[in-house]
Amino acid sequence: MIVLKRFESPPLHRRLWSALSLLFSAALALGLFFAAPAKAQVWKYVDDQGVTHFTNEPVTRGELIIAAEPKPVARSTADLGAFPEDQALRTLNFVESQTTYKDTQAQLMAAAQTHGLDYALVKAVTATESAFNPNAISHKGAVGLMQIMPSTATQYGVRPEPGVSVTQKLKVPDVNIQVGTRLLADLFRIYPGRVDLVLAAYNAGQGAVSRAGHQVPNYRETQNYVRKVLAVYKILQSRN
Repeated sequence: MIVLKRFESPPLHRRLWSALSLLFSAALALGLFFAAPAKAQVWKYVDDQGVTHFTNEPVTRGELIIAAEPKPVARSTADLGAFPEDQALRTLNFVESQTTYKDTQAQLMAAAQTHGLDYALVKAVTATESAFNPNAISHKGAVGLMQIMPSTATQYGVRPEPGVSVTQKLKVPDVNIQVGTRLLADLFRIYPGRVDLVLAAYNAGQGAVSRAGHQVPNYRETQNYVRKVLAVYKILQSRN
């Protein structure tokens, strides 16, 4: 627990201390003064001796001056609602018209088979992630067909070489597909039989799923992602 308090001040300086206390509270709110972890709670209270304290743990007689970010709320797949089928179909029609889809289809099928995945699901993930654009880079830095973060690729053995970064390597379809399908296979081992949680973890990370009590986190982006992939997947399954 982090606690800050003032020492006893002479009566003549109590007004000065009150002013400093207000400034301190304002600085905390702005994140300019206190090197506490991001998203932590900060409470303020005055003890029986009139000493003002600041702490990161709740106190019954204190005032919460900085609130922590709420944990992601658990949502079941049924609560997410269905993604519009016409939009999912338009996504598929667009993807299947792309040369890059036709060029990488065999690689995607082979990787899915190697790692024991349903090819229709891997295709749905790739269609949603990048629309089969091998050069796609998200605002968060995810790269390529299956939108792999360079840090994730490194965990799966992708290493930079002189003049070739991990990001550049992830633009190579085979490298990207191998990492993406291995990641999906690992997530299925963590969440067996739960396609929704596999997709949620692929999008938001395992930590977010854990904090949501092993349900789909209440993040709009993640919920929409899960809904869309499942909708595209359903269409592909209906074709078999």
